[in-house]
Amino acid sequence: MPGYTLPDGETLKNKLGARNYEALEAAETDYVQSRLLEIRLGQGPAGKLDAAHLKAIHRHLFQDLYEWAGHTRDESFRLSDGAIATEPVLRKVDGKPFMPGALIADALDSITRKLAEQNHVRGLDQEAFANRAADVMVDLNGVHPFREGNGRTQRVFMDALAKEAGYTLAFSVVSRERMIQASVTGNENGDPSMMRRLFREISDPVRVAALRKAIAA
Repeated sequence: MPGYTLPDGETLKNKLGARNYEALEAAETDYVQSRLLEIRLGQGPAGKLDAAHLKAIHRHLFQDLYEWAGHTRDESFRLSDGAIATEPVLRKVDGKPFMPGALIADALDSITRKLAEQNHVRGLDQEAFANRAADVMVDLNGVHPFREGNGRTQRVFMDALAKEAGYTLAFSVVSRERMIQASVTGNENGDPSMMRRLFREISDPVRVAALRKAIAA
């Protein structure tokens, strides 16, 4: 994990001075939640739902934690300790590699250009919107452009896309395990069906209400 981590090879170098993974993870959650609240209050980055917008979202969410916030993992970013952070090859443990770094910029431009050509999925009925949005989520996850924070950045980006299309996505009713399973199935098996079903549910107010009731019970 060149440049990004402390000597343990696991803990990302960070602005907070956290020296182990557990301490960093606990602090990261609090800081990111605060930045998410700013976005929900309309104080986050505005953009055109393009690659620059995605990077701006990442920068906003993780600005308190990482020097390289807003930079994709294919870039060579010089940290304050002089190390160069870059990781063009990234994979989950025992999982399929994500997109090679050299392809990230073109892939993000292709995904967002297609969105623009489709008028940012405006004017679609709920099912058609959900299916198309799910495919975008799968595509972004396959690129996995950032060293850390891809899922949270993607969800904020998808929230903005849904708002443009006149819908709301209730990610809060989705368990972490289900989101991971849908992401893995889409990326490693090339099968978006699980993510499409997930998006159909979280964009349907009736289904969302039922799920919230089940969670509360």
